Amino acid sequence: MKRTLVLLSLVLAASIARPQFSSAAPAPDFRIGKVLNGKLTKINSLKDLKGKVVFLDFWATWCGPCVASLPHINHLHEALKGEPVVFIAVTDEAPEKIGEFLKTHEIKSWVGLDGLGAAFKAYKVKGRPDGYLIGKDGNLLARIFPAHLEEKDVRDAIAGKFKARKIEWEDAKPAVKQAEEGKALFEIKISSGSGKWRMSTYPDKIEMEGVPLKYVIAKTWDVEGEQVILDTQPVKSLNVTLKTPENGLDRGLEVLKSAIQSALGVLITPEQKETDVYVLALSTAPGAPLPNPGAAEVHLGLMSYGGGQLVGTADMRQIARGFWSSVDKPVVDETGLKGVYEFDMKWTYGAQAELDALLARQGLVMVPARRTIEYLRVTPAKP
Repeated sequence: MKRTLVLLSLVLAASIARPQFSSAAPAPDFRIGKVLNGKLTKINSLKDLKGKVVFLDFWATWCGPCVASLPHINHLHEALKGEPVVFIAVTDEAPEKIGEFLKTHEIKSWVGLDGLGAAFKAYKVKGRPDGYLIGKDGNLLARIFPAHLEEKDVRDAIAGKFKARKIEWEDAKPAVKQAEEGKALFEIKISSGSGKWRMSTYPDKIEMEGVPLKYVIAKTWDVEGEQVILDTQPVKSLNVTLKTPENGLDRGLEVLKSAIQSALGVLITPEQKETDVYVLALSTAPGAPLPNPGAAEVHLGLMSYGGGQLVGTADMRQIARGFWSSVDKPVVDETGLKGVYEFDMKWTYGAQAELDALLARQGLVMVPARRTIEYLRVTPAKP
């Protein structure tokens, strides 16, 4: 049976005006001041692309999932060569930054340099990656995570057979109606999920679609998926939406913890276990460097990790957790370093010697040890 739970504040849920686009709605118009790789050097309006299917891929060099999806979009570009379709990778970063990035990363799409943020504003982009499929007639067809765009989606759009999907998003400054009793504190929606999964985090919102249960729990309790022990699994995956007031995400997550346990009829309890780990420590080799410090004002967290890569700017505790997804044991930070550090590392998954060499360049070592780690055990709630 499909479970659905919606929790609103006990005071009153605020009414938020949201734009909704149906199959007959024209795509928001936009302009892009400079285009690289394209047949056009700039885009003054969507009319410049009339008669073509357009996929807008909003991305950034610092966004791990964005960079990870580039080979997939490159493959689609090649598969659809000669067809009336344009892929546009839209970024608001500086031309110099993009120029350096293109020296080491292949992008076959047109690269839209949206320095003024016109396209970002038109599509109300808050998080990245984000993507929009536009038909040859200029109608907005779907909002699609770039890594999930399929060749069939584009071919159906070219043939005029793509069934438009309802698109809904919040205005950057939503109109809010407040009753005299008060305003919304939190909004939580939980339902069973399916299909490909995605997860997005914003300053006041978390969205999870089709995310496996153990990773929903890991995200909510701020642990790694390997720390979740499922003695019971009432559902395979979940869709979860958490919306909070500004700067209220931490408090909202505490409410979400109770909501998940109540909705699924489970108890999630911590337990300590001594286990084999790797300790991440500073190298004692003479002349060893220190990790690259990152600017605190751009503390973006880990953009991409696992499978032999770690990209982002974060504190060492998060860095250690990121490495855990690429090695066979938990990784514990014992560097003693404070602040945030910038990492951009890729190695052959499973090649520990290769990883050790990259760590040495950052003045770090990964040493086997025994430590006590906290795990979360999921059990059925007592009737």
